[in-house]
Amino acid sequence: MKKIYSIMMVAAIAFAFTSCEEGTLDGSDDTEQGGGGEGTDNPGGETQDPNTLTYGGVTYKTVTLSNGQTWMAEPLRYVPDGMTVSSDPADDNAHIWYPYSTDGETTTPLTDDESVAENGYLYDIYAALGIEESELTAENAASYEGAQGICPDGWHIPTWQDFFDLCGNSNRTATVPDSQTNEDALFYDESYNGGSVDSFNQGGWNFVLSGAMMKSSYTANPVYQKTVVKTSEKYNGKPGLTYYTSSTFYQAGNNNLQFHCLGTTFTTSYPEGRVNVMFTHCESGLQIRCVKDAE
Repeated sequence: MKKIYSIMMVAAIAFAFTSCEEGTLDGSDDTEQGGGGEGTDNPGGETQDPNTLTYGGVTYKTVTLSNGQTWMAEPLRYVPDGMTVSSDPADDNAHIWYPYSTDGETTTPLTDDESVAENGYLYDIYAALGIEESELTAENAASYEGAQGICPDGWHIPTWQDFFDLCGNSNRTATVPDSQTNEDALFYDESYNGGSVDSFNQGGWNFVLSGAMMKSSYTANPVYQKTVVKTSEKYNGKPGLTYYTSSTFYQAGNNNLQFHCLGTTFTTSYPEGRVNVMFTHCESGLQIRCVKDAE
């Protein structure tokens, strides 16, 4: 009996050791890699703490808002298999970029682990949706609304509605030619006629000012956005124009394909940062916050 017990113990230890080795992530550029939803080390798996989510080897804080939605409370910093992160906006082969700092004149990519953990990466719509450039056309762009994209299983790239329900103000959409306001939106601030960065933070959403890699059309010069906050002691020196990706298509124009996004505006009228739904070209690099599917 003792001999059988010893054999079982040795087998159990060997299995545990093998399992740990197989679960090790080995990104080619020291970046933790995964496969986008299915096939990751823990696709959409939550840890024992209900306010966290482990995905692609990274554990994110999450927040369940008073409207019932559950969001990542940190920027996404996930790199799918076969993709690399670039520090050069002019890199024609890039779809994901490092965050950056700016003094209003120049920009400096932030490639260290601490900066990436705080700011996440900046993704164009192809990386966000997990598709090739050839797969997105003006004819099918609207079909990607609500897509999982590179979010974990059970989560999705936010839609226009997801963002509008938070900030309560939007520029025109594909179906509505005028701006829209919803004063009952969760983070609506009457004095800002939309959300404010402060109202988002007070609600636990944790608004991170990471800026954006901007490209206004297919042929435009891509650049890190240089606008700097100068109106708020809390946010001074941070990038003033930060955009969050949505999966909702806006319109196709001459040399352009635009999707909606959540964005900030810092002015003397909006010193703490106005937040509303805007739109930008599909090749711009934006921050991603995944939102959990409705149950």
